[in-house]
Amino acid sequence: MKVWQLKSNLDQKFEDLQLVNFNSDFEVYISKLHEIRPVVNEWGEVQVYTVEEGEKNDFPKFWGDIHVPVFSEKALNVTHDLIKDKVEVLPLSHPEHKYFAIHVLNAVDAVDYENAIVKELASGLRVSFKKYSFLQEKLTGEHIFKVYLDDRVFSRVFVSDKFKERVTSSTLIGYEFIEVWDSEKTDS
Repeated sequence: MKVWQLKSNLDQKFEDLQLVNFNSDFEVYISKLHEIRPVVNEWGEVQVYTVEEGEKNDFPKFWGDIHVPVFSEKALNVTHDLIKDKVEVLPLSHPEHKYFAIHVLNAVDAVDYENAIVKELASGLRVSFKKYSFLQEKLTGEHIFKVYLDDRVFSRVFVSDKFKERVTSSTLIGYEFIEVWDSEKTDS
């Protein structure tokens, strides 16, 4: 079993998105997407525009918050059965294309702290991971998720091999998968 971080491809040939009303919409809408609670009933018309022209892609870079995945309608259709019970699909208003912010509601307490290496500030605050390690049994059947860093939800979005295989075997473009953990490799 492998765990992959889902990211948008930074290749300059692809378009990038930004909030039209960054100052107001970030605080009202986007900042809430780091919480693990439904926000669909609070979601309004969140307008985005293409800040960097390029080829339309299925996972555009979202400069409104780089840890919030954005899917095209096509990407949503390809992956929907794997993610439908774990995310909220929130529409973004773009002048030309249908895009959706993917609010991951699935946070799994699956970090193996015995083998993970956590990045710590001088103050002792733990802020990130230098090396990931997971409890494999806690990830069975999980295809899109976040994890906890101590008692806080960590902002990165992770996906399963099955999600990755579904995307890479399709005609979707604009994604990047970063391998962060492989259960076949020793953690020591």
